[in-house]
Amino acid sequence: MTDDRRWMYRRRGPRGDYDDEFFNGLQQFFDFVYSRPGVHPNAEIRCPCSKCGNLPHHNRALVTDHLLRYGFMDAYSVWWAHGETLSNNVDPWFAASDVASSSNIEEHVNAADDFHHMVYDAFCPSEYDRHRNETEFASENVGDAPNRHAQSFYDLLRASTIPLGPASNDQTLLGWLSYMLHTKAKNNISGVGYNEIIHGCRKLLSPEDQQKVPSNFYEAKKFMKNLGLGYVKIDACVNNCFLYYGDEAKSLIACPVCGEPRYKRCNSAQTRKKDRSRNSLWYLPIIPRLQRLYMSRKTAEHMTWHLKCRVDSEILIHPAQSTAWKHFDAVHPLFAADPRNVRLGLATDGFNPWGHSSRSYSCWPVFIVIYNLPPEMCMRPEFTFLTLVISGPKSPRKNIDVFLRPLIDDLKQLWSSGIKTFDSFRKQNFTMRAMLMWTITDFPGYGMVSGWSTHGRLSCPYCMEMTRAFYLQNGRKISFFDCHRQFLPASHSYRMDTTQFLKGHCEFGRPPPRLDGHSVRLRVAALPDVLFGNPSVNQTIFGFGETHNWVKRSIFWELPYWEDNLIRHNLDVMHCQKNFFDNIIHTVMDDSSSKDNVKSRMDLPLYCDREELQLYYDRSGSLCKPNASYALNTDKKRCLCTWLKHVRFPNGFASNIARCVNLAELRLVGLKSHDCHIFMQRLIPITFRGLLPDSIWGPLTEVSNFFRALCSPNVNIKDMAVWETKIVEIICKLERIFPPSFFDCMEHLAIHLPFEARIGGPVQFRWMYPIERQMHKLKQTIGNKNHVEASIVEAYILNEITEFCSRYFGADVETSWSKPPRNFSAVPLYRNTEFSIFACPGHPMGSHSQTRCLTAQEMKAAELYVLLNCREVDALLDIFDREVGVYMTPSDPHKARTRSFVTWFKDRVLNGHHEGNGVLQYLALGPSWTVNVYREEIFQDEEPPSTQSNEHSSNLASTECMDLHAEGATVVDLNENVNDDVDENASEGNDGYETRSDASGDSSETE
Repeated sequence: MTDDRRWMYRRRGPRGDYDDEFFNGLQQFFDFVYSRPGVHPNAEIRCPCSKCGNLPHHNRALVTDHLLRYGFMDAYSVWWAHGETLSNNVDPWFAASDVASSSNIEEHVNAADDFHHMVYDAFCPSEYDRHRNETEFASENVGDAPNRHAQSFYDLLRASTIPLGPASNDQTLLGWLSYMLHTKAKNNISGVGYNEIIHGCRKLLSPEDQQKVPSNFYEAKKFMKNLGLGYVKIDACVNNCFLYYGDEAKSLIACPVCGEPRYKRCNSAQTRKKDRSRNSLWYLPIIPRLQRLYMSRKTAEHMTWHLKCRVDSEILIHPAQSTAWKHFDAVHPLFAADPRNVRLGLATDGFNPWGHSSRSYSCWPVFIVIYNLPPEMCMRPEFTFLTLVISGPKSPRKNIDVFLRPLIDDLKQLWSSGIKTFDSFRKQNFTMRAMLMWTITDFPGYGMVSGWSTHGRLSCPYCMEMTRAFYLQNGRKISFFDCHRQFLPASHSYRMDTTQFLKGHCEFGRPPPRLDGHSVRLRVAALPDVLFGNPSVNQTIFGFGETHNWVKRSIFWELPYWEDNLIRHNLDVMHCQKNFFDNIIHTVMDDSSSKDNVKSRMDLPLYCDREELQLYYDRSGSLCKPNASYALNTDKKRCLCTWLKHVRFPNGFASNIARCVNLAELRLVGLKSHDCHIFMQRLIPITFRGLLPDSIWGPLTEVSNFFRALCSPNVNIKDMAVWETKIVEIICKLERIFPPSFFDCMEHLAIHLPFEARIGGPVQFRWMYPIERQMHKLKQTIGNKNHVEASIVEAYILNEITEFCSRYFGADVETSWSKPPRNFSAVPLYRNTEFSIFACPGHPMGSHSQTRCLTAQEMKAAELYVLLNCREVDALLDIFDREVGVYMTPSDPHKARTRSFVTWFKDRVLNGHHEGNGVLQYLALGPSWTVNVYREEIFQDEEPPSTQSNEHSSNLASTECMDLHAEGATVVDLNENVNDDVDENASEGNDGYETRSDASGDSSETE
């Protein structure tokens, strides 16, 4: 501390009276504060006393009185809250915990300060507003004690400075409690287990320190709960028709819609302190959670990241670059003017807390996604806020609007008037506004939130009443067969085909138009009001299923800006892809779930001209089903299942698909959504080639390539426009192969997915994968199966507290923010290497099994992999690109590197054309031909049962993990040979798969 500030903590003299130096220092303090430009002589200033802590504003007389009574707050030798300039490395808002009594302010940083910051992040602006609005420290009530909310802030602030034990100078009570609760939440430890751990830890402390530490989980949670943001429990009607929400509904004891009582009936012998509601909604208010994103210095800066990526580019990596975002900015320029305004997404789905048991139960959590954040943050669980928990046991269905009411009211407030919020990054208050961009649900959930039913013939929300879907007479289901030729160009040859599609039908129609938001609003406004919840009343809107599929007017239309969103409800790519793949794999495997069943064959003569697939009676009078070319026989199914049983993937790339293979029944069972994702995009081109005819393998591979391009993290707008046209032709090719029963709504929706990707951006921000993972975590936290929703909410609040605290932990504590990568090793495996590519921390997977020699193809792949991923070669790689760039193909600029860079590099370095160091010369020599194999799964040349003989039917895939030795260097290489090339130049009348020479080529893909 500087000598001229020592008076701040020498308030009283030896006799107990006030020191003259302190009075002089107070005059110096006020002269400094009121001499600043723009400060009125009678203005209220922050009170720096030890009781107020720079939170409330008071006049000069009251501040003087407080300083005389309580003295200055600790560590305030630099008056940062009153305009004194700090070093750029010191945060002026949170410097109260950074500034020590040493003159070297910048170097004083420790663990206690971090948790001091945490308390200020959680409380400071809101507590300041509370004190100022309620005038808690008014001059006439100077001696009053703080209220309960303020006292909790001071208790936590004090806990951030209380040390635990003389040997733990950097460990405080608040830091230790935060760490223990974080460990409990991360490992899902029960309350009993936590109590036993605390009991053992308390024995290591002195009796004095034992009194500081909460003795059990209940006390620890009670102490820390003020760092959380809480929830509100709202009673609801048991029939989901009314929410006891608002002042007028609080006094009701029965539902005004259906008359059902609000509370459970109790026996006369039972006495209850409070009536128990028959149904409840748990609401976790979204406004304080959005405010905390700006109040916390750990996240405030990231909330305006989206402003940095708004550049005109054809490559989309974030929704902020999308057409939907830019269109909304153009319509609402005042909202777009402040980049701190928040863009949100809403996601919901139901789940059964008992898994796949016979007990039916449907709990519906609702999440809010923040799109202001960078791509690596915005879909993380920490920023996917649980907002509503709708109680089971039944799905709310269209009555979900009843439960969305509190959230919609908050969203309307955030749009119209906004909420005053403190920005800890810019150190200023501002009015935060927010808007909802779209919803994310599966297809049944799409109908619940949009009001357009996703069942029946009019299930497509884009085609609406203009759809061509029809009802199969024998299959007794809706088919979208031959609904896609209308999307083809007018001159396409498929339009005039009368044999491969609906027999005798030529297509001259135009595709149905996509309605804009204003047109949809006009339709919705004309719908009658629907009474929610009461099952005894017929709520079907006239014309339902014939001219429309509306079941209600969605509550989202109450948002004033809803019609200005180009995409209001997203088609979930995850479920569309899974259902599409399920139809393919079950039909090709010809199992019990195949779309090609007896009823399907009975419908063929009615709609298609495919005599070779029609049912017939043999001589004995038995009904026979001819074998289809798209279905595998027993030998081919056994070959495929055996291959899948032994396939291996790179670590972390996919789950163990072998667990889903049933060799006894020759079928695949229990494939999860991500298993279908991997199979659809990676394995279909490999597994079916050689097992299916080229005319069938080709379109299936094109479907694989389509979903692979659609799910790319970088969306090219022009490519999506091409795929928007190409997917229609791909679906038409499938219609020439599979029966009408194959084409349900999921196959049809694929033609609308490129449009949403082109307008909304990458699907990673709009699909259900992160939401499904969130629900899986919620399911794991259920401790009381009799009170499912209460367990979920209580566990989420605790996890919310620990996640907030974990942002302030040191680097030595493993959290979701500092989680080590897979296969991590603190010490590099090869510490003496000179090559950067081999200096990465890690260890071999598995144990060393054998040694073998590389093939010529493997050697080439290994050399190319090392050279392209070694930083020491980057300079030469740039020279190579400039020299041979004129010969590169625009569609694939990496082909030149793959074809000739290794040879060019060796000639450049070994022949003296480049003055390189010894590292480059070592690399030019290449790896050794001898390798140590750690995990190996090689598929030898095994001819799969097939009527065709082709050179690609063997060696379906090769995956192995090996050591490549080259002068002491080692590399782990994955070489996956995938022949998934498709003739993209096929003519319209020919699929391009008639002969192998037209479709095959020499292509290899190295992961």
